[in-house]
Amino acid sequence: MKADVPRAGDHASRPPSRRSVLLGGGVLLGGALLPAGDTARRRERWDVVVVGAGVTGLSAARNLVDHGLSVVVLEAKDRIGGQLHTDHDFTSVPVELGAGLIHGREAYTWELVKEARAETVRVRHGSGSHRPLETPEPPNVIEDAAAYLRRMGVPEERWPPVSLDNEPLHRWSALWMSGSGLFDWWSAPRENFRVVGGYDRILPPLVYDLDVRLSHAVRRVRWSGGGVDVFAENPRGTLEVRADRCVVALPIGVLKEGDVVFDPALPGAYRDAVESLDRTDALKLVYEFDRAVFPEDEDVLGWDEDSGFVFWCLSRKDPEVVVAWSAGENARRLLDLGIEERFAAGIAALSESLGEEVPEPVARTTHDWAADEFSRGAYLYVPPGAHDAPPTLAAPLEGALYFAGEPTTGENTVEGAYASGYDSTDRLLTER
Repeated sequence: MKADVPRAGDHASRPPSRRSVLLGGGVLLGGALLPAGDTARRRERWDVVVVGAGVTGLSAARNLVDHGLSVVVLEAKDRIGGQLHTDHDFTSVPVELGAGLIHGREAYTWELVKEARAETVRVRHGSGSHRPLETPEPPNVIEDAAAYLRRMGVPEERWPPVSLDNEPLHRWSALWMSGSGLFDWWSAPRENFRVVGGYDRILPPLVYDLDVRLSHAVRRVRWSGGGVDVFAENPRGTLEVRADRCVVALPIGVLKEGDVVFDPALPGAYRDAVESLDRTDALKLVYEFDRAVFPEDEDVLGWDEDSGFVFWCLSRKDPEVVVAWSAGENARRLLDLGIEERFAAGIAALSESLGEEVPEPVARTTHDWAADEFSRGAYLYVPPGAHDAPPTLAAPLEGALYFAGEPTTGENTVEGAYASGYDSTDRLLTER
Protein backbone atom coordinates (compact mmCIF):
# COMPACT_ATOMS: atom_id res chain seq x y z
CA MET A 1 0.00 0.00 0.00
CA LYS A 2 0.86 3.61 0.07
CA ALA A 3 2.72 6.01 2.17
CA ASP A 4 -0.60 7.05 3.71
CA VAL A 5 -3.29 9.25 2.21
CA PRO A 6 -3.36 12.71 3.84
CA ARG A 7 -4.97 12.99 7.24
CA ALA A 8 -7.91 15.33 7.46
CA GLY A 9 -8.43 17.76 10.29
CA ASP A 10 -6.76 20.66 12.04
CA HIS A 11 -3.53 19.53 13.71
CA ALA A 12 -3.25 22.74 15.69
CA SER A 13 -6.45 22.04 17.63
CA ARG A 14 -5.66 18.49 18.72
CA PRO A 15 -6.01 17.56 22.39
CA PRO A 16 -3.01 16.57 24.50
CA SER A 17 -1.81 12.98 24.40
CA ARG A 18 -3.78 10.37 26.33
CA ARG A 19 -1.11 7.70 26.01
CA SER A 20 0.26 6.31 29.23
CA VAL A 21 3.96 5.47 29.49
CA LEU A 22 4.09 1.70 29.61
CA LEU A 23 6.68 -0.32 31.45
CA GLY A 24 9.12 2.45 32.20
CA GLY A 25 8.97 4.11 28.81
CA GLY A 26 8.37 1.53 26.15
CA VAL A 27 9.85 -1.87 26.80
CA LEU A 28 9.44 -3.83 23.58
CA LEU A 29 7.34 -6.73 24.79
CA GLY A 30 4.59 -8.28 22.73
CA GLY A 31 1.06 -8.93 23.91
CA ALA A 32 -0.68 -12.25 24.32
CA LEU A 33 -0.85 -13.08 20.61
CA LEU A 34 -2.76 -16.33 20.76
CA PRO A 35 -2.87 -18.62 17.71
CA ALA A 36 -6.07 -20.09 16.35
CA GLY A 37 -7.70 -22.51 18.73
CA ASP A 38 -5.72 -21.45 21.81
CA THR A 39 -8.14 -21.24 24.73
CA ALA A 40 -5.72 -19.67 27.19
CA ARG A 41 -7.22 -16.84 29.23
CA ARG A 42 -10.71 -17.62 27.93
CA ARG A 43 -13.55 -16.00 29.87
CA GLU A 44 -17.27 -16.67 30.09
CA ARG A 45 -18.01 -13.06 29.13
CA TRP A 46 -15.88 -10.05 28.29
CA ASP A 47 -16.49 -6.37 28.79
CA VAL A 48 -15.58 -5.68 25.14
CA VAL A 49 -14.69 -7.72 22.06
CA VAL A 50 -12.72 -5.83 19.39
CA VAL A 51 -13.00 -7.04 15.80
CA GLY A 52 -9.77 -6.36 13.92
CA ALA A 53 -6.16 -5.96 15.09
CA GLY A 54 -5.12 -3.15 12.79
CA VAL A 55 -3.90 0.09 14.35
CA THR A 56 -7.48 1.19 15.11
CA GLY A 57 -8.42 -2.07 16.81
CA LEU A 58 -5.20 -2.21 18.81
CA SER A 59 -5.46 1.40 20.00
CA ALA A 60 -9.11 0.81 20.94
CA ALA A 61 -8.17 -2.26 22.96
CA ARG A 62 -5.19 -0.44 24.50
CA ASN A 63 -7.43 2.38 25.73
CA LEU A 64 -10.01 0.00 27.17
CA VAL A 65 -7.50 -2.26 28.93
CA ASP A 66 -5.69 0.76 30.37
CA HIS A 67 -9.05 1.74 31.90
CA GLY A 68 -9.46 -1.66 33.53
CA LEU A 69 -11.86 -3.41 31.14
CA SER A 70 -11.53 -7.03 30.06
CA VAL A 71 -10.96 -7.09 26.28
CA VAL A 72 -10.35 -9.74 23.64
CA VAL A 73 -9.27 -8.85 20.08
CA LEU A 74 -10.22 -11.13 17.18
CA GLU A 75 -8.05 -10.82 14.07
CA ALA A 76 -8.63 -12.70 10.81
CA LYS A 77 -5.01 -12.48 9.62
CA ASP A 78 -2.09 -14.39 11.10
CA ARG A 79 -0.45 -11.10 12.11
CA ILE A 80 -1.35 -7.78 13.69
CA GLY A 81 -1.19 -4.38 12.00
CA GLY A 82 -3.87 -4.64 9.31
CA GLN A 83 -2.83 -2.40 6.45
CA LEU A 84 0.38 -1.55 8.26
CA HIS A 85 2.34 -4.52 6.93
CA THR A 86 6.13 -4.64 7.17
CA ASP A 87 7.89 -7.44 5.29
CA HIS A 88 11.13 -8.40 7.05
CA ASP A 89 11.82 -11.45 4.88
CA PHE A 90 12.05 -10.00 1.37
CA THR A 91 15.54 -8.56 1.76
CA SER A 92 17.84 -7.19 4.46
CA VAL A 93 15.85 -3.94 4.32
CA PRO A 94 12.37 -3.95 5.92
CA VAL A 95 9.79 -3.22 3.22
CA GLU A 96 6.39 -1.62 3.79
CA LEU A 97 3.76 -3.43 1.76
CA GLY A 98 1.12 -1.21 3.34
CA ALA A 99 1.30 2.24 4.95
CA GLY A 100 4.77 3.74 4.92
CA LEU A 101 5.07 7.32 6.21
CA ILE A 102 4.48 9.53 9.21
CA HIS A 103 3.09 12.84 7.95
CA GLY A 104 4.48 15.88 9.73
CA ARG A 105 6.12 16.44 13.09
CA GLU A 106 2.82 16.78 14.99
CA ALA A 107 1.32 13.38 14.16
CA TYR A 108 -0.10 11.47 17.11
CA THR A 109 1.98 8.45 16.13
CA TRP A 110 5.18 10.13 17.34
CA GLU A 111 4.01 9.01 20.80
CA LEU A 112 4.40 5.41 19.69
CA VAL A 113 7.73 6.11 18.00
CA LYS A 114 9.02 7.51 21.29
CA GLU A 115 7.73 4.58 23.36
CA ALA A 116 9.21 2.08 20.92
CA ARG A 117 12.50 4.00 20.89
CA ALA A 118 12.42 3.77 17.12
CA GLU A 119 14.63 5.74 14.76
CA THR A 120 13.12 7.77 11.91
CA VAL A 121 14.48 9.46 8.80
CA ARG A 122 13.00 12.30 6.78
CA VAL A 123 11.92 11.51 3.24
CA ARG A 124 13.05 14.17 0.78
CA HIS A 125 10.47 15.12 -1.80
CA GLY A 126 8.47 18.13 -2.85
CA SER A 127 4.71 18.28 -2.45
CA GLY A 128 2.12 20.95 -1.97
CA SER A 129 1.82 24.27 -3.74
CA HIS A 130 2.64 26.15 -0.50
CA ARG A 131 -0.20 28.56 -1.23
CA PRO A 132 -3.71 28.01 0.11
CA LEU A 133 -6.43 27.61 -2.50
CA GLU A 134 -8.84 30.49 -2.85
CA THR A 135 -12.34 29.06 -2.42
CA PRO A 136 -14.61 31.90 -1.26
CA GLU A 137 -17.84 29.89 -1.48
CA PRO A 138 -18.66 26.55 0.18
CA PRO A 139 -19.27 23.47 -1.98
CA ASN A 140 -22.70 22.15 -2.83
CA VAL A 141 -23.88 18.99 -1.09
CA ILE A 142 -23.41 16.62 -4.03
CA GLU A 143 -20.67 18.56 -5.84
CA ASP A 144 -17.49 16.70 -6.70
CA ALA A 145 -14.15 18.28 -5.88
CA ALA A 146 -13.09 18.82 -9.49
CA ALA A 147 -16.34 20.60 -10.36
CA TYR A 148 -16.06 22.71 -7.23
CA LEU A 149 -12.50 23.87 -7.92
CA ARG A 150 -13.43 24.58 -11.51
CA ARG A 151 -16.42 26.65 -10.33
CA MET A 152 -14.12 28.55 -7.93
CA GLY A 153 -11.81 29.37 -10.84
CA VAL A 154 -8.81 27.47 -9.43
CA PRO A 155 -6.44 26.66 -12.32
CA GLU A 156 -6.00 22.93 -12.85
CA GLU A 157 -2.23 23.22 -12.40
CA ARG A 158 -2.94 24.19 -8.77
CA TRP A 159 -5.37 21.36 -8.05
CA PRO A 160 -4.24 19.00 -5.29
CA PRO A 161 -2.56 15.89 -6.78
CA VAL A 162 -4.90 13.59 -4.87
CA SER A 163 -4.82 10.97 -7.62
CA LEU A 164 -1.18 10.23 -6.73
CA ASP A 165 -2.41 8.59 -3.54
CA ASN A 166 -6.08 7.90 -4.18
CA GLU A 167 -8.90 8.57 -6.65
CA PRO A 168 -9.02 11.61 -8.98
CA LEU A 169 -10.83 14.68 -7.70
CA HIS A 170 -14.02 14.06 -9.67
CA ARG A 171 -14.64 11.00 -7.46
CA TRP A 172 -14.34 12.95 -4.18
CA SER A 173 -16.97 14.85 -2.22
CA ALA A 174 -16.04 18.54 -2.35
CA LEU A 175 -18.00 19.15 0.84
CA TRP A 176 -16.04 16.46 2.66
CA MET A 177 -12.66 17.64 1.39
CA SER A 178 -13.43 21.23 2.29
CA GLY A 179 -14.82 20.46 5.74
CA SER A 180 -12.00 18.05 6.56
CA GLY A 181 -9.24 20.41 5.52
CA LEU A 182 -7.94 18.20 2.71
CA PHE A 183 -7.64 21.03 0.20
CA ASP A 184 -5.46 22.92 2.69
CA TRP A 185 -3.51 19.75 3.56
CA TRP A 186 -2.34 19.34 -0.01
CA SER A 187 -1.40 23.00 -0.45
CA ALA A 188 0.58 23.29 2.81
CA PRO A 189 4.32 22.52 3.09
CA ARG A 190 5.07 19.43 5.18
CA GLU A 191 7.68 16.85 6.04
CA ASN A 192 7.28 13.08 5.84
CA PHE A 193 9.21 10.48 7.80
CA ARG A 194 9.65 6.73 7.73
CA VAL A 195 10.53 4.43 10.61
CA VAL A 196 13.95 2.82 10.32
CA GLY A 197 13.73 -0.91 10.95
CA GLY A 198 10.09 -1.09 9.86
CA TYR A 199 6.87 0.79 10.56
CA ASP A 200 5.68 -2.18 12.63
CA ARG A 201 8.13 -1.12 15.34
CA ILE A 202 5.40 1.20 16.64
CA LEU A 203 3.03 -1.71 17.37
CA PRO A 204 4.55 -3.29 20.53
CA PRO A 205 3.56 -0.38 22.83
CA LEU A 206 -0.03 -0.83 21.62
CA VAL A 207 -0.20 -4.62 21.84
CA TYR A 208 1.53 -5.08 25.20
CA ASP A 209 -0.53 -7.35 27.47
CA LEU A 210 -3.50 -7.51 25.08
CA ASP A 211 -5.32 -10.77 24.40
CA VAL A 212 -5.21 -10.95 20.61
CA ARG A 213 -6.54 -14.06 18.85
CA LEU A 214 -4.89 -14.37 15.44
CA SER A 215 -6.43 -16.32 12.53
CA HIS A 216 -9.92 -15.72 13.95
CA ALA A 217 -12.11 -14.44 11.11
CA VAL A 218 -15.31 -12.95 12.50
CA ARG A 219 -18.30 -14.03 10.42
CA ARG A 220 -21.30 -13.03 12.53
CA VAL A 221 -22.07 -10.41 15.18
CA ARG A 222 -25.32 -10.94 17.05
CA TRP A 223 -26.09 -7.75 18.94
CA SER A 224 -28.69 -6.07 21.12
CA GLY A 225 -28.85 -3.65 24.00
CA GLY A 226 -28.12 -6.59 26.27
CA GLY A 227 -24.74 -7.38 24.71
CA VAL A 228 -23.13 -9.19 21.80
CA ASP A 229 -22.29 -12.71 20.66
CA VAL A 230 -19.45 -12.77 18.15
CA PHE A 231 -18.72 -15.88 16.08
CA ALA A 232 -15.23 -16.29 14.61
CA GLU A 233 -13.91 -19.06 12.38
CA ASN A 234 -10.44 -20.46 12.96
CA PRO A 235 -8.65 -23.56 11.62
CA ARG A 236 -10.01 -25.64 14.51
CA GLY A 237 -13.63 -24.61 14.24
CA THR A 238 -15.76 -21.71 15.47
CA LEU A 239 -15.21 -19.64 18.58
CA GLU A 240 -18.14 -17.83 20.21
CA VAL A 241 -17.27 -14.77 22.27
CA ARG A 242 -19.84 -13.10 24.52
CA ALA A 243 -19.33 -9.51 25.60
CA ASP A 244 -21.18 -6.45 26.81
CA ARG A 245 -19.98 -4.39 23.86
CA CYS A 246 -18.31 -4.81 20.49
CA VAL A 247 -15.92 -2.45 18.68
CA VAL A 248 -15.83 -3.12 14.93
CA ALA A 249 -12.54 -1.92 13.43
CA LEU A 250 -12.73 -3.29 9.90
CA PRO A 251 -11.79 -1.79 6.51
CA ILE A 252 -14.58 -0.29 4.45
CA GLY A 253 -14.08 -2.92 1.74
CA VAL A 254 -14.85 -5.74 4.18
CA LEU A 255 -17.97 -3.96 5.43
CA LYS A 256 -19.18 -3.28 1.89
CA GLU A 257 -18.74 -6.93 0.85
CA GLY A 258 -20.84 -8.12 3.77
CA ASP A 259 -18.17 -10.55 4.94
CA VAL A 260 -19.38 -9.98 8.51
CA VAL A 261 -23.11 -10.57 9.04
CA PHE A 262 -24.84 -8.42 11.64
CA ASP A 263 -27.83 -9.99 13.38
CA PRO A 264 -30.16 -8.17 13.39
CA ALA A 265 -29.19 -6.31 10.22
CA LEU A 266 -27.81 -2.82 10.71
CA PRO A 267 -30.41 -0.03 10.55
CA GLY A 268 -31.01 1.42 7.12
CA ALA A 269 -29.05 4.62 7.76
CA TYR A 270 -25.96 2.59 8.66
CA ARG A 271 -26.30 0.30 5.65
CA ASP A 272 -26.72 3.33 3.39
CA ALA A 273 -23.62 4.94 4.92
CA VAL A 274 -21.51 1.84 4.26
CA GLU A 275 -22.83 1.62 0.71
CA SER A 276 -22.16 5.30 -0.05
CA LEU A 277 -18.49 5.17 0.97
CA ASP A 278 -15.95 3.55 -1.32
CA ARG A 279 -12.41 2.24 -1.43
CA THR A 280 -9.64 2.91 -3.86
CA ASP A 281 -7.11 0.51 -5.31
CA ALA A 282 -3.39 0.89 -4.75
CA LEU A 283 -0.36 -1.12 -5.75
CA LYS A 284 3.24 -1.26 -4.55
CA LEU A 285 5.82 -3.01 -6.69
CA VAL A 286 9.05 -3.54 -4.74
CA TYR A 287 12.36 -4.17 -6.51
CA GLU A 288 15.79 -5.08 -5.17
CA PHE A 289 18.79 -4.10 -7.34
CA ASP A 290 22.40 -5.20 -7.04
CA ARG A 291 23.65 -1.71 -7.88
CA ALA A 292 22.51 1.89 -7.40
CA VAL A 293 19.84 3.17 -9.78
CA PHE A 294 18.40 6.17 -7.89
CA PRO A 295 19.98 9.65 -8.00
CA GLU A 296 21.92 10.32 -4.80
CA ASP A 297 20.13 13.60 -4.08
CA GLU A 298 16.57 12.25 -4.46
CA ASP A 299 14.40 9.99 -2.31
CA VAL A 300 11.33 10.22 -4.55
CA LEU A 301 10.84 10.42 -8.33
CA GLY A 302 7.76 10.89 -10.47
CA TRP A 303 5.81 13.16 -8.13
CA ASP A 304 5.34 15.81 -10.80
CA GLU A 305 5.30 13.45 -13.77
CA ASP A 306 2.37 11.93 -15.62
CA SER A 307 3.63 8.34 -15.63
CA GLY A 308 1.04 7.00 -13.19
CA PHE A 309 3.82 6.01 -10.78
CA VAL A 310 5.72 7.52 -7.87
CA PHE A 311 9.05 5.87 -7.03
CA TRP A 312 10.59 5.69 -3.56
CA CYS A 313 14.16 4.69 -2.74
CA LEU A 314 14.11 2.75 0.54
CA SER A 315 17.79 1.85 0.72
CA ARG A 316 20.91 3.23 -0.91
CA LYS A 317 23.17 0.53 0.47
CA ASP A 318 23.73 -2.93 -0.92
CA PRO A 319 21.03 -3.87 -1.79
CA GLU A 320 19.23 -0.85 -3.20
CA VAL A 321 15.47 -1.22 -2.80
CA VAL A 322 13.03 0.81 -4.89
CA VAL A 323 9.23 0.95 -4.63
CA ALA A 324 6.98 1.76 -7.57
CA TRP A 325 3.70 3.13 -6.25
CA SER A 326 0.42 3.54 -8.13
CA ALA A 327 -3.15 4.27 -7.04
CA GLY A 328 -6.65 4.72 -8.39
CA GLU A 329 -7.31 4.28 -12.09
CA ASN A 330 -3.72 3.40 -13.01
CA ALA A 331 -3.56 0.83 -10.20
CA ARG A 332 -6.71 -0.81 -11.55
CA ARG A 333 -5.18 -1.02 -15.01
CA LEU A 334 -2.13 -2.70 -13.53
CA LEU A 335 -4.22 -5.09 -11.43
CA ASP A 336 -5.98 -6.21 -14.61
CA LEU A 337 -2.60 -7.40 -15.91
CA GLY A 338 -0.74 -10.55 -15.00
CA ILE A 339 1.88 -10.29 -12.26
CA GLU A 340 4.81 -10.35 -14.71
CA GLU A 341 3.26 -7.57 -16.78
CA ARG A 342 2.77 -5.45 -13.65
CA PHE A 343 6.42 -5.74 -12.68
CA ALA A 344 7.49 -5.02 -16.28
CA ALA A 345 5.30 -1.89 -16.39
CA GLY A 346 6.92 -0.60 -13.19
CA ILE A 347 10.43 -1.14 -14.54
CA ALA A 348 9.57 0.56 -17.84
CA ALA A 349 8.15 3.60 -16.02
CA LEU A 350 11.18 3.78 -13.71
CA SER A 351 13.53 3.72 -16.72
CA GLU A 352 11.54 6.52 -18.33
CA SER A 353 11.60 8.59 -15.14
CA LEU A 354 15.38 8.13 -14.79
CA GLY A 355 16.00 8.70 -18.48
CA GLU A 356 18.07 5.54 -18.75
CA GLU A 357 17.63 1.78 -18.81
CA VAL A 358 17.63 0.18 -15.36
CA PRO A 359 19.05 -3.29 -14.76
CA GLU A 360 16.90 -6.31 -14.10
CA PRO A 361 16.09 -6.54 -10.39
CA VAL A 362 17.50 -9.46 -8.45
CA ALA A 363 14.28 -9.81 -6.44
CA ARG A 364 10.70 -8.49 -6.51
CA THR A 365 7.68 -8.56 -4.25
CA THR A 366 4.21 -7.04 -4.00
CA HIS A 367 0.90 -7.39 -2.17
CA ASP A 368 -2.48 -7.23 -3.87
CA TRP A 369 -4.76 -5.50 -1.35
CA ALA A 370 -7.74 -5.78 -3.70
CA ALA A 371 -7.41 -9.59 -3.68
CA ASP A 372 -6.82 -9.72 0.09
CA GLU A 373 -10.08 -11.09 1.50
CA PHE A 374 -9.48 -9.33 4.82
CA SER A 375 -8.95 -5.95 3.19
CA ARG A 376 -11.01 -5.93 -0.04
CA GLY A 377 -9.18 -2.94 -1.48
CA ALA A 378 -6.70 -0.38 -0.26
CA TYR A 379 -8.35 2.36 1.75
CA LEU A 380 -11.37 4.60 1.91
CA TYR A 381 -12.37 7.75 0.10
CA VAL A 382 -15.55 9.83 0.45
CA PRO A 383 -17.48 10.19 -2.84
CA PRO A 384 -19.88 13.06 -3.65
CA GLY A 385 -23.01 12.83 -1.51
CA ALA A 386 -21.35 10.64 1.16
CA HIS A 387 -20.10 13.45 3.41
CA ASP A 388 -22.49 12.49 6.22
CA ALA A 389 -21.69 8.76 6.13
CA PRO A 390 -18.73 8.79 8.59
CA PRO A 391 -20.59 10.59 11.40
CA THR A 392 -23.55 8.28 10.88
CA LEU A 393 -21.37 5.20 11.38
CA ALA A 394 -19.63 6.80 14.37
CA ALA A 395 -22.87 6.80 16.38
CA PRO A 396 -23.11 3.75 18.71
CA LEU A 397 -25.97 1.28 18.30
CA GLU A 398 -27.95 0.59 21.50
CA GLY A 399 -24.82 1.09 23.57
CA ALA A 400 -23.54 -2.26 22.34
CA LEU A 401 -22.08 -1.84 18.85
CA TYR A 402 -19.37 0.72 18.09
CA PHE A 403 -17.75 1.19 14.69
CA ALA A 404 -14.25 2.66 14.54
CA GLY A 405 -11.58 3.52 12.00
CA GLU A 406 -11.76 4.94 8.48
CA PRO A 407 -15.50 4.33 7.91
CA THR A 408 -16.28 6.59 10.90
CA THR A 409 -13.71 9.32 10.22
CA GLY A 410 -13.08 9.37 6.48
CA GLU A 411 -9.37 9.36 7.36
CA ASN A 412 -7.02 6.68 6.14
CA THR A 413 -3.60 7.23 7.68
CA VAL A 414 -1.94 5.33 10.51
CA GLU A 415 -2.32 8.48 12.60
CA GLY A 416 -6.03 8.65 11.81
CA ALA A 417 -6.46 4.97 12.72
CA TYR A 418 -4.59 5.47 15.99
CA ALA A 419 -6.68 8.49 16.98
CA SER A 420 -9.94 6.79 16.00
CA GLY A 421 -9.29 3.82 18.26
CA TYR A 422 -9.00 6.15 21.23
CA ASP A 423 -11.85 8.45 20.23
CA SER A 424 -14.37 5.65 19.69
CA THR A 425 -13.54 3.96 22.98
CA ASP A 426 -13.49 7.23 24.91
CA ARG A 427 -17.15 7.46 24.01
CA LEU A 428 -17.72 3.86 25.08
CA LEU A 429 -16.04 4.54 28.43
CA THR A 430 -18.24 7.55 29.13
CA GLU A 431 -21.39 5.56 28.36
CA ARG A 432 -20.73 2.46 30.44
